[in-house]
Order: sequence, then C-alpha cells, then structure tokens
Amino acid sequence: MEVLLIAGPASVALDRARVLTNTSTGRTGVLLAESLRKHGLHITLWYGTASTHPLPTGLHSSERFQTVHDLEKLLQKTSLESFSAILLPAALPDYDLATATDLTGRKLSRDKWPGHLQGIRIELKPAPRILNKIRTIAPKVKIVGWKWEADGSRADILKAAKTQISECHTDACILNGPAYGDGYLFLPAKGDSTACTDAASLGHVVATFLKGS
Repeated sequence: MEVLLIAGPASVALDRARVLTNTSTGRTGVLLAESLRKHGLHITLWYGTASTHPLPTGLHSSERFQTVHDLEKLLQKTSLESFSAILLPAALPDYDLATATDLTGRKLSRDKWPGHLQGIRIELKPAPRILNKIRTIAPKVKIVGWKWEADGSRADILKAAKTQISECHTDACILNGPAYGDGYLFLPAKGDSTACTDAASLGHVVATFLKGS
C-alpha cells in the first residue's frame, strides 16, 4: 500500500527575512512513518525544511517544503491518486499575511521590513486549507487529518475533530495536544474512536484502518 505522509512545520512569509510558523520538530510524523513501515506500508515522506527531528536509516524525504504555498505547489504537480492514503500530521499555519503597515499607516513592502521602525501593525488572513485541497484533488483517496488542541474541554476538542472530518471530507482525524493529554485519539468518520498511548500503537491502529475496506 502506497501512503503519502506529510510531516513537519510549514510557514508563511511576512517578508524576505521573516516568517510566521507553527512550532514543530517533525518527530511525531517520523515516528508514525516508522511504525507504518513496520506494518508493511510503503511511505512517501514530504518533510518540512524546518524540521529538527532526524530521519532514521531507510526513511528518506522525497520532497521538502518550507511554506504552505510550497506545499500547495507540490500537491498540484503530484499525482495524488497514485496513493492509497494521505496522512497529514504536518504543523501548518492557520493564518497568512494580509497587510503590514508602520504606525503612520504606510504600507510596508514584502521585500524586507526596515529594522528602525517604532512598531508594525499586521493584519492576518486565513492561510490555504491543505486538507480541503487534498480532498478536491484526490476524491477517492483515504485521507487522515490531524487536530492538535491546546485548550478546551474533552467535549470541545472532540467536536473540533469531528468538525474537521465533516468540513474537509476526510476519513479520520487524529487528536492530540495539551487539551487531550498524553497519547493520541484516532477518530474515524464512521465507527468507534481508539485511544493510543504512543506513536507505535497509533501506527498499528492507522495501519489496520488503512488496510480495511
């Protein structure tokens, strides 16, 4: 089974010297890839250039991306239908730069912001939604999204995961983060959720799910 796994952080450019990004080492994605390989799945890894977790022997990244717009271009040029499944544990930014001005209201160039300004006002807009784009490009491929939540009750974060599945038309969502606690929760679009203590057990659950119908 051919699986595309997209891991690590992506950013959006503020100017040529500065970026807005999510913090991520890429560790979870790499550990998940290793677990899936042990279950006989062939993994194609796209790995964020800012990832710091080393790749183990035998696992190579076929593509690297720095920004979410780089990732968009990779999606467009790749035959996604050649994969049986696409997994997205990557840490992708929710926001992109709309405008930036100095304190007098003068619009700043995207080339490089001056370093002597007394302040900068930034307006953000939603960043491209990669999960939605994947489903549009690959309507028949199994897609597993990710939901990392820092705040909220258990009911709140479960609702957020289910909303992602509904809005992005994915087949499952993996939930983790401080609001969830230790481990992961694998939540399929249909059927019961499964709690996983670590990446190895998560890989077993995901592999079983992908090898199903």
